[in-house]
Amino acid sequence: MKKLFIAIAACAMFASCCTIPTPITATSNVVGSKCGTTTSVKICHIFGVNGNRSGIQQAAKWAGITKISHVDMYDKTIFFGLVKKRTIKVYGE
Repeated sequence: MKKLFIAIAACAMFASCCTIPTPITATSNVVGSKCGTTTSVKICHIFGVNGNRSGIQQAAKWAGITKISHVDMYDKTIFFGLVKKRTIKVYGE
């Protein structure tokens, strides 16, 4: 019985980690050669890391993008959703 519980717990822990890609926006600008990325991590939806530095404008600024073509967002949940990692990728010229 103990081995069954451990096996179920291990399967649930590995199954709880998933990445969900989401297209955020697209414009009529041409797809450029530049890509800017920012990442933020939240623990228990309360404690954040890089919270103020993880947006579309910041990613575009760091990559030197002035004309955004499209934006993608990747949410990854880890350990039953207690830890959430969000990556924003901005593409443009």
